[in-house]
Amino acid sequence: MKQSRIKRVEKTVETIPYVSIVKAFSENETSIEGVVSVNLDDLESPLEFNIVIYPQYPFKSHESETIKFFNINLLEYNHVMGDGVICIHTSSNPIIEKKLLIDFESLKNWIVKYYLNNDKDSHYEHLIVPESTVNDETYAFSFTEVDYKFSKGEYGFVNLTFLSVGKYRETKINNYLTQGFVNAFGGNLAFCNWNEAYKKSKNYSHGIFVFLEEPPAKHKRFIITNWIDFSEVLSDEFLKFLHNCEKEYLKKKRKGQYVPLYVGYKISDVEIHWQTAMIEIGNFPITGVKENQKWYSRLIEQEIKWGLTRNASYKYFFGRGKFTDSIADKRILIVGVGAIGSIVAKTLVRCGCRKIDLTDYDRKEPENICRSEYEFLPGVTDKVEELSNHLYHVSPFVHINHINQTYFEVVSKALFDQPKAKKELEDFLNSYDIIFDCTTDNDLMYVLNSLSLKNQMINLSVTNHSKDLVCAFYPNIYNFVTNQFSKILNNNVEDLYNPTGCWSPTFKASYNDISSLVQYALKQINLIFQEKASRNNFVITSHIENGYQLKLKQY
Repeated sequence: MKQSRIKRVEKTVETIPYVSIVKAFSENETSIEGVVSVNLDDLESPLEFNIVIYPQYPFKSHESETIKFFNINLLEYNHVMGDGVICIHTSSNPIIEKKLLIDFESLKNWIVKYYLNNDKDSHYEHLIVPESTVNDETYAFSFTEVDYKFSKGEYGFVNLTFLSVGKYRETKINNYLTQGFVNAFGGNLAFCNWNEAYKKSKNYSHGIFVFLEEPPAKHKRFIITNWIDFSEVLSDEFLKFLHNCEKEYLKKKRKGQYVPLYVGYKISDVEIHWQTAMIEIGNFPITGVKENQKWYSRLIEQEIKWGLTRNASYKYFFGRGKFTDSIADKRILIVGVGAIGSIVAKTLVRCGCRKIDLTDYDRKEPENICRSEYEFLPGVTDKVEELSNHLYHVSPFVHINHINQTYFEVVSKALFDQPKAKKELEDFLNSYDIIFDCTTDNDLMYVLNSLSLKNQMINLSVTNHSKDLVCAFYPNIYNFVTNQFSKILNNNVEDLYNPTGCWSPTFKASYNDISSLVQYALKQINLIFQEKASRNNFVITSHIENGYQLKLKQY
């Protein structure tokens, strides 16, 4: 007969030598609960934990463990949540008995590491902040590091830009960008490092800031949740400033609206963090108190409505992965932003590149969308214009310029034989560190390869059906590429896509076909720059005989 879940739990826990059951496990509609005692050799006395096991156990739920160990007396130790839950992350196992042994071993490891040894993590752990809503809406604020050193007690205004409305955990969320900080007496202090597209955003609003230096926390990890607890921290001058701000807001008939108050504090010797609290105009958490014949503003008992605040600085934005600095920090020109060029551009931006210029004579048609980084919604537009907007949506740090394609076309081809024009083109191109030629224009490829360039120029092109991708580095581009396409690769130029009208036929390939090759090529290019390896031309060929495979051959 199959044993019940609760019996399986009890029998397994009883086998663990350092664990004793203090209160027998019981089962209700939502969980299995009990109390255990953990006794290790180095403990002065055993530690008791309330245990709750949820129905999903032994599986995780939304990446969280479905067994909880509670001890509210351990809040001062690392990796304990506000309700006393010990924060453990363990490996998965589909068998209850095995999973229990794993989880109790993790609890034991936590006791040794953080309770007995009082270890500190090398990385910073942000304060635990209870997220609040205002009128059933959530507010989120993003900021970057600024080139300014705030002083303890400094206060003033924050310039904000409304970014977007979205949905977050069944609520409406209002997203704002922090633009900069202004001294209470009117002087600009510092600006966030967004690109010009975001700095020029309209819909400005304002908040208030105060810099505390020390984290506003209990037990070093839990943010203060009532305004009265700030009484020993916020100065009389700031509270007076807060009172005057509210009076000005009320004069402007803004009663009932909410204003973000940025609370800043150090999280290291060189880095600060901001946490925003939403305060209601007409209900600021202060009151007037008369002391020694003078009136002062004093904080009152009032729950703090903490919003969401995120440090979106470049190092965090791309902290999970970016290209080598030998690419990401360079000035890049992409010539041709069709199927290949648009994928190259978007990948470079997602990989941390910040200085990218684009040039292309063509407009985006509906037929381009299926295999490029374009969308239907903007309709028929210039490719460089639409792609720039997409790239700005990806990264608030990329700076994009458009190169006049008519000028580029005339100087590179019609005036190519004129020494002055040729020198002008060389000087212009040499202002870039890296150039990607994604035009598949043999004539332009010939011209560019004939120039005296001091930078890195890379040509990318694909055969029909995107079976092969050819990557060539300056100065060995034109002869290599033309030889590959005409003599070596099987480039079927008969089976082309012929659209309606007097258009040039084009190669056939899906977005998936092209993107697979381009991403592989960019991976190789990044590796070459990262390792400072020889710029060897290469060809990537796809094979489907035994499943889809990509093979790279260097020359």
